[in-house]
Amino acid sequence: MSGQQDPPGDDERRSQEPHGNSLHAGGDIVNSGIMSGRDTHIDNSVAIKVRKWAVANPLLSVGVCAVLVGTIGVGTAVLTPDDPEVDLSVVNQRGLGGARDTLEQIRVAERVADTEAWCRLAQPGDGACATTMSAALGAKSSSYREQVDDVGLGEPEKTDGGARIQLRWEDRDQGYVSLVWTGGRWQLASSDYGLFKLCGAGVFLSLVDAQNQEAKCGPFKLPAS
Repeated sequence: MSGQQDPPGDDERRSQEPHGNSLHAGGDIVNSGIMSGRDTHIDNSVAIKVRKWAVANPLLSVGVCAVLVGTIGVGTAVLTPDDPEVDLSVVNQRGLGGARDTLEQIRVAERVADTEAWCRLAQPGDGACATTMSAALGAKSSSYREQVDDVGLGEPEKTDGGARIQLRWEDRDQGYVSLVWTGGRWQLASSDYGLFKLCGAGVFLSLVDAQNQEAKCGPFKLPAS
């Protein structure tokens, strides 16, 4: 709208003032109360000293702010996990494709040692699953778990209760893993899950164990052939 407006009163001016201490450097403003996504409180006396230093050293203060921003960025990158997340939504996909995708995500959970995700994919109704699988997955090094990617999968086949998928090692058939469709989702067949739990091994890791002659029991040949 055009025309003049009355200047803000004292209350309005106070409401418009920025909250917290701010460092002004070369036109940039760095709020002293927000750094690296966490609340950081700086004593007022320290803030006053920093302001005075910034005014006396404008060019140098800009460089310090640039370094600070760069450091914050690096810290964020370091804290970002490299491991892919396990997609739990695949269990609700109907059809044989959903069965295969569920088994693939079980593979991912074993590779990154995500016990909770493994149990939610394989057998969500077993409250004791996490205890068993935590020991099974946690006992293996990351380089050892990466061998699950060497396990091949055949095309899913329809069964009366759901589906079965053949596992392979170097193009040699090693047996089947069965999944059932129940309650609007896929999960391991109880018989298969019971065997993996008894042996304290993952689906893919049990085959890796067999290949490395470290398996004590399981559905696969010792060693895999």
